[in-house]
Amino acid sequence: MKQWRFWLGIAISLVCLALVLWNVDYREILDALKRADHVWLIAASVPYVSTIASKVFRWRLLFPDEHQPLSRRNLFSALMISYAFNTILPARLGELARAYVVGETERVSKSLALSTIVVEKVLDVLTLLLFLILLLPFVPLPSWVQRTALIMTPLFLGLFALILALTYQRGSTLRLASSVLKRIPHLDADQVTKSLDSALGGFDVLRSPRRNALLWGWSFVVWATGALFILFVMYAFQIDAPPSAAVLLLCVTSLGMTVPSSPGYIGVYHWLVVSTLLIFNVNRASALSFAFALHALTFLPLTLAGIFFMIRENYSLQTIQQEALVSSAEKPSTVDR
Repeated sequence: MKQWRFWLGIAISLVCLALVLWNVDYREILDALKRADHVWLIAASVPYVSTIASKVFRWRLLFPDEHQPLSRRNLFSALMISYAFNTILPARLGELARAYVVGETERVSKSLALSTIVVEKVLDVLTLLLFLILLLPFVPLPSWVQRTALIMTPLFLGLFALILALTYQRGSTLRLASSVLKRIPHLDADQVTKSLDSALGGFDVLRSPRRNALLWGWSFVVWATGALFILFVMYAFQIDAPPSAAVLLLCVTSLGMTVPSSPGYIGVYHWLVVSTLLIFNVNRASALSFAFALHALTFLPLTLAGIFFMIRENYSLQTIQQEALVSSAEKPSTVDR
């Protein structure tokens, strides 16, 4: 973990917390929490579970046919552990941990698993940016949201185009990489080339139009159910805002997690929620009580589930953290069995 990033995240979280807590009547926050409609909170569990299940189904599709069928149970376990890592630890090693755990349980290359996660993240960001575009006729997006979208859209479209180029020019890419690597002294060029070949295998599914359609379809389901979950929690807290506010909250909080923050996204997450709801003229105390509740409902179950699976699989945070970092540069022969 880089110390400067950790302390920068702490500083940003503290500033965001100060901004959202400044000049707020805490009695109003407590009253809003007490008035929450538990029927809507129970109903919110349906889209919540659907979101997680959709992510597992989509992730399974990202693995090439020769590695199918993967166990949905093992994929779910690895996904939950990654959420726990990203929430508890400051270094955001959740995705490396996910690749390591699924590599151990499913006996697939960890570099392959990591490349599927890269494709997944690109699909997620592009889907969220598409949601923002669809919101334009209905919501006057604030300038800070528009600027973020304008920066991220070309970046991730370019990244997706690069992934497609590597997919269709895999042989040429490997030959070029091999010729360059062989010029580097004291480097096992063949081993590194094999690792690169395994990693590029995670992009192969994009060659199939049918698989592509399924991946985009599941991406839409993942984030549509996520927006529905937020909408139901809004109803539970009597937030007076249109359904489009739930979609905007989903996009802003999800894309905003790229900002350095303390473990658990404390402060940054709450500031993003409150700032978004203020666009819809929601009372500040109501917005803050909703932010606290939404944060807890979103992250607490995932973190507890991740800890449960770590205990059941006899993992420890330290073990996964160390092994995940080591396995990111592992030899292909240790996993391709």
